[in-house]
Amino acid sequence: MIKGIRMNAYQDLTLPGLALLALLFLLGLGAWLYRLWVSRRKRRIPRHWPIHARELLNEDELRVWRWLNTTFEGYHIMIKTPVTRFTKPNPTESGMFWYELLKGIYCTFTVCNEVGQVLGCVDVPKTFGASRKVRLIKENLLAQCGIGYTVVSPTLLPEPEAILQEFLGDEAARIRSAKREEAVVQMAKANLQQTLVVQRGRRKIKEPSMFGSETSSMPSHWNDSFLIQDNTRPAELQ
Repeated sequence: MIKGIRMNAYQDLTLPGLALLALLFLLGLGAWLYRLWVSRRKRRIPRHWPIHARELLNEDELRVWRWLNTTFEGYHIMIKTPVTRFTKPNPTESGMFWYELLKGIYCTFTVCNEVGQVLGCVDVPKTFGASRKVRLIKENLLAQCGIGYTVVSPTLLPEPEAILQEFLGDEAARIRSAKREEAVVQMAKANLQQTLVVQRGRRKIKEPSMFGSETSSMPSHWNDSFLIQDNTRPAELQ
């Protein structure tokens, strides 16, 4: 009898425990389902993007970009290109390590030739300043790759010849010579055009009019004399 009482007491004590375990299981299952629903909701493409368009360049960057297009005429000025786009690790090195290190580093402008080869990079300093570490990384990395690098202030642009020489080397002299020859040709064309205009004007002054001037001394009663005769009688045949 004592044994039966103990069994009933044990059963009575386990019922609340089982209920508690069931409740905890349901709460854990609900939390897991909620996290699964949230993760799937984050991966879902929204119907309306909480994003709007903005300018690619600010005012200072736009001023430098226009100056570069004028200075490097015939070349291509790429905007905000990451350095991982035109550099790569050596075959014996771990590429992913260097990619993770450099993937967030880019230059404001990149000067390329007609075949896509990078000749130099230009940075425009931000209002809050650039990281000294990042700038040193760019200088060392690009110099080792044979790519020019400079920082340009939009309020104090350098002489075009200086940056041409830095990025293009001997090619800069050929470009300067070609620009001088083009300027001479354009000036000669303008002078020739002006001379032709003056000569045409002189010929117009000297050449007499085929039908005389508007202030002709012809008597007014001769007007239309070939169309209207004073004598209305028909002419007699001889």
